[in-house]
Amino acid sequence: AGCMTLAAAHEPAPATRGACATQSYASAHGASSSNGSSEEAPVAASKSQDEVEAGTHICAAAAAAMQKPEPVAQSGRRHALIAASAALLLPTAAASIAAPPAAIAAAAAAPAAEPATVAPAPPGVDLTITSKVYLDIGIAPTALKPSEERTLGGATAIPVEDAQPVGRIVIGLYGKHVPSTVNNFLTLVRAGVLTNTTFSRVLPGEYIQAGQQGTYKMGQVQLKQLELPPNTDTSSSAAFKLTHNRAGVVSLSLTENDDEPKVKSRPGYSNCEFLITTGPGPVPRLDGLNIPFGRVLEGQGVVSRITQVPTFRANERTSAMNRFAQSIGDDRALSVRRKYGRPFQAVIITAAGELPLDA
Repeated sequence: AGCMTLAAAHEPAPATRGACATQSYASAHGASSSNGSSEEAPVAASKSQDEVEAGTHICAAAAAAMQKPEPVAQSGRRHALIAASAALLLPTAAASIAAPPAAIAAAAAAPAAEPATVAPAPPGVDLTITSKVYLDIGIAPTALKPSEERTLGGATAIPVEDAQPVGRIVIGLYGKHVPSTVNNFLTLVRAGVLTNTTFSRVLPGEYIQAGQQGTYKMGQVQLKQLELPPNTDTSSSAAFKLTHNRAGVVSLSLTENDDEPKVKSRPGYSNCEFLITTGPGPVPRLDGLNIPFGRVLEGQGVVSRITQVPTFRANERTSAMNRFAQSIGDDRALSVRRKYGRPFQAVIITAAGELPLDA
């Protein structure tokens, strides 16, 4: 209701943002999790906080855009956008934890077979596996430790001690096809900087993603003094030839990268975020934009188990509002979108290392 008042009057009242946030908060208590089950109390608080923040940002984005002076030539287009979105925006601007489609949920619940034989490589692409690494995975009941346990001097706010082991993912790397990407990934594994970091995004039917840079305390990759050389594969057209056509494709996240702008602006920044496709189908929107550099050899069932973790998902109306904010050029819409797929349970890489090729 607050957002529609803004659209009609173009003079947002001070309480508008709060109204939208209140609606988002209220929706949290009736929302279902992405795995279809009701949430436990420790998780509910973090859900409400994310939902309030998402609803507030989106309403603020629309309000700010409506206050901007606009040329007469653009005014008609902007009003048309507002009118076209009005039917979607009338109900509350609440974000909910929606259940994934039934087909995806069923696929996630079923035991996952290991990836089948690899399709023939495109001409000029060498899919020889030159290295093997493992990621041991644990899942904790909550995303963060209780506030009283998060001390200033504590090593991490992630409940590593509470993580229950769910298995190992073994990855084969294409060192001949994309040597720069593989060398950088091996550097991360050998230096131990992936250990006790978390998966930052879980999108059932598409991919799971890890390697987000930030602070180790929050379960993110902290390179410290580790320097990664520039990745020359990003400027090679051959590096983008492989597709995300099956479960278990391991790819360097370029378009899907969710590192914060302040992290990307650091001198010598080098992207180290990676994703693993979940299956059962392909993810063509990733093709030609991200760099596949390996495949899952063992543990695709562990990947499927991760997709069952409850995550933040915007409902249809909130998604429509976010698209509207993007269409009028408000950058805050992007900060909201970075929350999509955020797990409400910590999915932790409890150990990472290199394996012999014959293992």
